[in-house]
Amino acid sequence: MDKLGLIILAGGLSSRMGQPKALLPWVNGESLISHALRKGLEADVDDIIISIGDDDRLGHAIQTHIIDTLSNDEKKKVSIVRDSIERCGPLGGLYSALAVGMSPAYAVMAVDMPFMPMDLYYDWLYQVNHNNWNVIVPTGSRGKPEPMAGIYRPHIVSLLPSILAGKDVSLQHALDTIGHVESIDASDYDWELSNVNHYDDYQWARALAENEFRRVPVISVVASKRKTGKTTVVTRLVAELQRAGFSVGVVKSDKHGFQMDHEGTDTDLSYKAGADAVAIAGPNETAIRIRTKEQSNLYEISQFMPVDIVILETRSQGIAPIIEVTQEGHTEELISDSIDRVAIIEISKLDQDVPRLVRHIQEMMRCLNGRRYC
Repeated sequence: MDKLGLIILAGGLSSRMGQPKALLPWVNGESLISHALRKGLEADVDDIIISIGDDDRLGHAIQTHIIDTLSNDEKKKVSIVRDSIERCGPLGGLYSALAVGMSPAYAVMAVDMPFMPMDLYYDWLYQVNHNNWNVIVPTGSRGKPEPMAGIYRPHIVSLLPSILAGKDVSLQHALDTIGHVESIDASDYDWELSNVNHYDDYQWARALAENEFRRVPVISVVASKRKTGKTTVVTRLVAELQRAGFSVGVVKSDKHGFQMDHEGTDTDLSYKAGADAVAIAGPNETAIRIRTKEQSNLYEISQFMPVDIVILETRSQGIAPIIEVTQEGHTEELISDSIDRVAIIEISKLDQDVPRLVRHIQEMMRCLNGRRYC
């Protein structure tokens, strides 16, 4: 089997998220659904079915804002399918998509699994060395099957109506009933198999995605006013992250100018004589002073720092992911975009907020390192 079709399950109720997941913004101007669709198109999948459940408004939004922007050749590869049996969850969406599918087998990708790559499906497919299977299901490190990231043959459609007519319409019950299910060890791919059920999950997943292709991961600490406590938050984060084993850099803006050298030192005299750059190397630290015509870009500076992660401290909106510092009861003055903001910290609650933030950052860094070096 050389080619797989792709079914994107986008029609969940999103009850835990509180809003439709499919249209949530992702990175680089994409939404979760357009991100999943692009992965299919870039993998040269020529049969992509988007299952929208029974949400016609979602289907209209996907058609208008995503599919209609594709090239004519790409449009021919994509179709939208509404559930033919309502309120039956992922199994109903899978049944409706497989019923119209023309490919010999379909990779199934839940829209809320943004780190799932298409090539992983082919890896799993080629691990099965026989043809007597109905479904291939990955199993994560905790021994839990992940049917929302499986590979399905369309001929199982004939077995699904009786299941959909029963009380248990879970995918797992369907797999138990169908039979000929191949389990694949995917214990090394927990992050790829992870989904974003809650808004907090989504925010930190975006934080990881924003940092994935940066040379040095970045997190911004911002506040709308001076003396709000940004530096206090930054120094606490630096100390906690250092204790966790990370090397940390800090980049700060100062629109009023600053002086880091001492009057009359050799480096100060060289700089005043007209040197465009002066550096001094000591046994435990190195300093570089560079003359610029305008304020340097904080992000560009961060990418040259020899550290594991950089914290940008700024009164501007910063770059994602963002932590915003505020005084108690003043959240109406927030300046960061809620989509880019992973946390709001009240300076009076540092002892409870900082450890939670550090745990999130540790998990982000662990996942980044795993994805970069796997």
